[in-house]
Amino acid sequence: MVHYLMYFARQAALFPAFLRALPVMGKDGTLWDIQPDSPAAGHVYAKTGTLGYSDLLNRTLMITGKGIAGYIDRKDGRRLAFAAYLSMVDGNPEVVAHRVGNVLGEIAAAAYDAPME
Repeated sequence: MVHYLMYFARQAALFPAFLRALPVMGKDGTLWDIQPDSPAAGHVYAKTGTLGYSDLLNRTLMITGKGIAGYIDRKDGRRLAFAAYLSMVDGNPEVVAHRVGNVLGEIAAAAYDAPME
């Protein structure tokens, strides 16, 4: 996924529109309530995804995977492509989906101003 995002970022004619179409962490879309108080809010452009299956025994949804992929405009001015995924998280699907979304947002936020050598 990161290789794809890096490739797409080099497509000068398409990339600006693609970037504008991505939800912005802490600001809008599916990321509006993920890490809204983080210094990285407004600097992470990403798409989330959730994979789940019907749990017929318990009449609920079983979340088997959740991910986030996109770009981080770092504090130092560099743009990073990133992807992070979690799988097989147990619990109430509505609570788990938001909790895992926040964990993935924390990972993205950590890259915003982490030292890079």
